[in-house]
Amino acid sequence: MITLFAFSPGLTEPSVSPFCTKVIYLLKMANADWQRENILNPRAMPHGKVPVAQINGQMIADSHLIQAALEARGADFYAGLGPAARATGQAVMRMIEDMPLKALVHDRWATKHAWPICREAFFADVPGPVRHLVGAMVRRQVVRGLAAEGLTRMTDAERMAIVSHELRALSDLRGDQPFVLGETVTAADAACLAVLGAISHLPVETPLRARVRGDAALMDYIARVREAIMPA
Repeated sequence: MITLFAFSPGLTEPSVSPFCTKVIYLLKMANADWQRENILNPRAMPHGKVPVAQINGQMIADSHLIQAALEARGADFYAGLGPAARATGQAVMRMIEDMPLKALVHDRWATKHAWPICREAFFADVPGPVRHLVGAMVRRQVVRGLAAEGLTRMTDAERMAIVSHELRALSDLRGDQPFVLGETVTAADAACLAVLGAISHLPVETPLRARVRGDAALMDYIARVREAIMPA
């Protein structure tokens, strides 16, 4: 039995963390025998972060390392695909988890109209009297990180120019195929769904959410991947 330590569900996603959500999708795809333990404060976890998977008594941190551990147990997230396609899938994962994910974090944590809603989702398990205080402390840390990455120094137009370039690249790569690498859903699609699904479920309108929701082909792709991994 695998135990996944993850942040709780929220904002219409399996977890408020896209990395935790991605691991949930990978566990589903692997048909793994697993259970979930929701974590509010990950400080006691390896690296002080989640997701973390306990596999055969070993605590494995980081979604990419968890994927590797599942593959070592026999999961094949790129079944029937050769080395070039597998390398492309890895590159897609890195791309979607770069600027699109960082822009999502920006819109959740650094925009005044989204933050109050996100705070209630992120810290729902924190008692009301201290929720605002804890949320403000964590928010300061996140916003400092965004500033170090340059996200809060960009205008919306600058941020969106980069994100749109990467989303166009994803669409160009997929072309008319149902999934990124062809007819079969892969780990790359799981990563894309984790990020793009969370963007589409931003609780308020932002240029980022509008870009994703306004792309009919991209929204169809999101729905197709979700149905393939977690059918209703």
